[in-house]
Amino acid sequence: MIEEKQSHDSEQDQHGARTTGKAEQDNYWKTKKSLEEKGVKLFTQTIFYDWCKACGICVAFCPKQVFDRDEAGKAVVKDSDACIGCRFCEIHCPDFAITITDRYPDRRHIERG
Repeated sequence: MIEEKQSHDSEQDQHGARTTGKAEQDNYWKTKKSLEEKGVKLFTQTIFYDWCKACGICVAFCPKQVFDRDEAGKAVVKDSDACIGCRFCEIHCPDFAITITDRYPDRRHIERG
C-alpha cells in the first residue's frame, strides 16, 4: 500500500480528498516565481519500476545523464535537477515506464482576500 505524506498545513475534505493549506500554496508560488526569474525550469522523472525491463535506452541516450542503473539493471534517477525536459526517455521507452512532468506546472493561481 502506498502511503501519502501530508504536510501539517493540509486537511482532508468530507470525501477524503487532500486540500492544500494557504502556507503550502504560498510556498509553491514563491518557489515557482523565483525559479522563473532565474530562467530555470525543473522537471520530475517518474519511473514505473515494475514496468521497466532494463533495456538501458534512457541511461544511454539521456543528454544530461539523469538516469543510472541499479543492481538489477533497471533505471533509477541519478540527478533529477539536471533534466532539461526533452522527454527523449519518455518517448523512446519501449515499456512506457518513464514519465516526465513539469515540477512546477502552471496551475490556476487564485488570489483570495
